[in-house]
Amino acid sequence: MKKYFIDTNVFLRVFTGDNPKMLTECLVLFEKIKKGKISAVTSGIVISEIVWTLGSFYNFSKDKVTDAVRSILNIPNLEIEDRYSYLKALDMYKKNSVKFIDALIASIYEVQNKELVILSYDKDFDKLGIKRIEPSDIINRG
Repeated sequence: MKKYFIDTNVFLRVFTGDNPKMLTECLVLFEKIKKGKISAVTSGIVISEIVWTLGSFYNFSKDKVTDAVRSILNIPNLEIEDRYSYLKALDMYKKNSVKFIDALIASIYEVQNKELVILSYDKDFDKLGIKRIEPSDIINRG
């Protein structure tokens, strides 16, 4: 079974509900993860970015932020992995117009070798020569 790395913006679509189409796609995606139909991972840096974004950009209260993060940590079959190549990430960050966090995620060995596919709406990953798809790509496969 192919394994997918869930990026920050996929979680944010669920918590903010600011795009109804993406919200529906992400809810279907997470249901498939819970049922073990999709193998998925995320990372501590993604969790950190969610905390920061919900608190600072969306002005969620700390209670609402912690509830959101707890809901992520309690998703059955979702693993949290933090195995980055910091030197590789720095090189990608320097050479491309991307956020350092995106370069860090792209530096993961399995991502580099296309064993782990990025699930994200963020097209900046496309600049890094890795495999990225959007939730709609996977949920429409059945």
